[in-house]
Amino acid sequence: MSSENALAIFDIDGTLTDTNAVDDECYCCALGEALELTPDEIDWADAPYITDSGITNWLWEKHRHRSPTRDDVSRVRSRFVELLSARLSATPQRFAAVPGARTVLPLLRAGGWHVALATGAWGASAALKLRAAEVSHADAPLACADDASTREEIVQIARRRGEVAARTTFQRVVSVGDGTWDVRTARALEMPFVGVGTGDRARLLREAGATIVIESFDDWAGFRTALSEATIPETGYR
Repeated sequence: MSSENALAIFDIDGTLTDTNAVDDECYCCALGEALELTPDEIDWADAPYITDSGITNWLWEKHRHRSPTRDDVSRVRSRFVELLSARLSATPQRFAAVPGARTVLPLLRAGGWHVALATGAWGASAALKLRAAEVSHADAPLACADDASTREEIVQIARRRGEVAARTTFQRVVSVGDGTWDVRTARALEMPFVGVGTGDRARLLREAGATIVIESFDDWAGFRTALSEATIPETGYR
């Protein structure tokens, strides 16, 4: 199948930007301040939707026994971005790009692929991290936690926005991500998947059902092959 009718949808944290640690740290602090909890008390292991909006909704129900208001969410989101900005000023090295990620999107486009971004992060924080990591993403359609609470919805929105931008219906759509939730989302949407990770993360991706996992985007030819050969994730062990 020609890549001219193909779309690659990328996650951001841990996939394009090496920002999982600083993102979690700032998100926990922002939520802790709003809910009057310590960061150690912020635990979303049982949350059904692993997105900024989904986790916020779940924690509010758990600790406040109600849904957050728009003002509640706005305050958490603003404080979160404020904390990320402060960390960026103090420790910019924590906002690095995954190797090869700075050029992967324009290289894909030059090779005939279309690209889009689908992140469980809020849009303002996603934009900050992409800028800080100097990941080139101009004009790439983006869907985020401002659009929906579930990853399935976010990926579907990214696909639709990609198709609107390209004025076509894609025959092949491949999801690229680093989390086990990305694997589950791809399986639920019956979408081929390429995992990104090393060590324990790569192992967890494979255990979750990913059949192809790359370490980074440095091996450009290898990544192109991975996109072409990617399959829908198998039923995992976890």
